[in-house]
Amino acid sequence: MKKSILAAALLGLSASLFAYNPPAGGQNINNLSSPYQLTSASSAAGGGLFSAQPGSIAFNPALTAFEDRPQIDLGATALIGSGAAFETGGVIPLNMFVITGLVQGVFSNIREMDLGNTITIRAGLAKEVTENISVGANVYSGFLMSDSGDWSLGTEIGALYRRDSLGFMKDFRIGASVLGLGKPMSGTKYGLDQNDRHKYWEDWGYAKHLYCPLNSIYYWEQLVDHFDGDSNTDDFPGFLTLRTGAAFTVFQTDFLKGGVSADFTLVHAYLPVFDFGYQMSVKDNLFIRAAYTLDMNELSKESAKHSAPSIGVGYKMTIKTGKSGAMKKKGWDESEFTSSLAFQNLYEKIHVVSAGANLKFGKPDEEAPSIQVWGN
Repeated sequence: MKKSILAAALLGLSASLFAYNPPAGGQNINNLSSPYQLTSASSAAGGGLFSAQPGSIAFNPALTAFEDRPQIDLGATALIGSGAAFETGGVIPLNMFVITGLVQGVFSNIREMDLGNTITIRAGLAKEVTENISVGANVYSGFLMSDSGDWSLGTEIGALYRRDSLGFMKDFRIGASVLGLGKPMSGTKYGLDQNDRHKYWEDWGYAKHLYCPLNSIYYWEQLVDHFDGDSNTDDFPGFLTLRTGAAFTVFQTDFLKGGVSADFTLVHAYLPVFDFGYQMSVKDNLFIRAAYTLDMNELSKESAKHSAPSIGVGYKMTIKTGKSGAMKKKGWDESEFTSSLAFQNLYEKIHVVSAGANLKFGKPDEEAPSIQVWGN
């Protein structure tokens, strides 16, 4: 009886995996726009070494609540063999909450990653509820510029819990978010299923090349297009995506610091995705990051199995950002500037190279907050 139930469950999961047909990379479209995103492991807890940038709200809207300095972020990505992507955003801390704005664009129109030309705009509010807990919410809208065209509109919510230590784990954090609450985008032509059929016919065509009467792979291209017809991909990123993750510092010395993160995501509330990340800093100036994603839906497709970890480096320095009275009054005469570079062999024919820069105005506030009790 137990074996029958298990077999039925596995059969149901297998059927659901094959039923969902987004374009390759559709679930990870938010990772492509900057080196920070590419190596963030999509962490809902802020990564192994906590960092909250404008792009962080795509994974958990609550992550920027602890930011006490304005920041500007820029990213540009070459999708070698496919297209390009970009990102720009900013964080503005206020007394009551933190405002974050984010614009991401991805342009990829080849069969192997048919994301179309997409622009997504997010606006988020995050608030530090207590010393250890923050909450946040986004509204977003997206535009898909393709033959059919489409748009998205929705909201996202998230929360973060952090504490100084939990056993051997320092700066321990747990984050959770609900993403894609609204209308998603869909409508590009080539999804994972079409790519699998194409790969089958292409491989078979090459294998039979010497015996093919037309002696040309063009025949197989036309054959696949005939079977594909006018089919469209399913929505991406998926509606009702549930994400939860944990992160903490593993070791820390005066010279080195390292942390790990792990996330579990359910796309459409049932398709599992696993993300793992490792981050290390040298003297809090040089950063090394690595991340790996196991998307069970993509792993079930022959055409999307080849995906290597992403790796990246970053360097943080202090720069002079102004000597005027206004800048000095705000404490912005010195600021932190971080430049980053990342790489990933995403699929067999697609390589991702991303560069970016982040500017945090002023120096970190290291003074303890002044707390006034009512009635005293």
